[in-house]
Amino acid sequence: MNFRYQDLNKELFDKVVAFSYSIGSGLGGPGAIIMLSRDGKEYFIGQEGFEDDWLHPENAFPFMEEAFNSEDCGKWFRISKKYASERIYCRKELQSQINYVIENYSKKKELLYVWETMVWQVLGMNPNDIEHIIYGKTREIRERDEEDRKRSEEHFERVLLKPDSFEWHKLYYNNCIPKDENTDKWLLQGYYLLLFKKIDECRIDGSMMTIAFQREQYREGEHTADAKVEAYNLFYHGFEDVRGPLEIPVEQDKSPMKELKNSFPGNLSCYCVNTRDKFIKSYRTLEEAKKGAMYWLKVWGGIDSENVIPYGTIRSDAEEIHKREVREAELYMTFITRYADVIEVIKKYDYPGNAADEVAEVLGINRDEVGFIYDIFDPVLFSASRLQTIKTMLGDNL
Repeated sequence: MNFRYQDLNKELFDKVVAFSYSIGSGLGGPGAIIMLSRDGKEYFIGQEGFEDDWLHPENAFPFMEEAFNSEDCGKWFRISKKYASERIYCRKELQSQINYVIENYSKKKELLYVWETMVWQVLGMNPNDIEHIIYGKTREIRERDEEDRKRSEEHFERVLLKPDSFEWHKLYYNNCIPKDENTDKWLLQGYYLLLFKKIDECRIDGSMMTIAFQREQYREGEHTADAKVEAYNLFYHGFEDVRGPLEIPVEQDKSPMKELKNSFPGNLSCYCVNTRDKFIKSYRTLEEAKKGAMYWLKVWGGIDSENVIPYGTIRSDAEEIHKREVREAELYMTFITRYADVIEVIKKYDYPGNAADEVAEVLGINRDEVGFIYDIFDPVLFSASRLQTIKTMLGDNL
């Protein structure tokens, strides 16, 4: 059953024996007004859709003005704590009975009570027989939000990748794949799945789910490589702005120069398989771990069937990446030749971010490119607030 703004009138207000008002939680949850009437009805108004000033409900509800603005609350007394997020009031004529019920709860060492249930108990009404009436606009908005939530969940499930949609690669230390099949069981550490998605015209990010074996130990600290797997531990790691091939190369013939060539920022190397970032969960079976990986691949990596770029895909943006790297090289040279000027600008500001416009002007670049400059060094070390702290610490020894 619904009610409208027009139904908020003196006839209804005279029946109200208790009410609560919450402005809304700090985490973004909507507030609510709950009114209990003598004839066994609970009126609920949500912050969403309320057609008046939510921050000052006393303007729409005269009895709230009396309760909120009077030190002794006039006809009302407060049963919630003074600084509680939800303000709860009852009519004074019920005060002795309410206090008696609260005292009984305390004697039973029950720390929490539902105030609505307590009021119905005092009025001699069965909470199961109460008629719940919701504000019309609140119902409309909540029903719409519920439909949106269901659509979102259905879409999430629909685009979620299947556990074996792509090949899970065997996990070896430094991606050193054994040539002798007989040694595979000794060196196999688990499996990894690395997939990618496009961020903009010339940026691709990668997300890697790693299922690492946890093997049984003969005794604490001692186990053999071929021991039985007792758990499958799932980890997540993200690769931002991958510049080179979209795959992890195998061990590179132990050549330092070959490894150096492929170890620049943005290029995946054989060592990437060793990365462990966020531990997610331990699973009992490999199948459960793979299924869980699909969920977290979507939640943390944002990768699903609508945007996934498979492992090993040949890139088509090499020319754009080259242009960007040339521009970054120009920015680097501009920065190191004007390094002292940049530091002097930053020293005038408490926070380096506030200096971005002036730094861009000094270097003759656009503001967005200042971020690349800041990534080269730590500008916070030269901020005015940081320098002042150092001077204060050193005092006469400066």
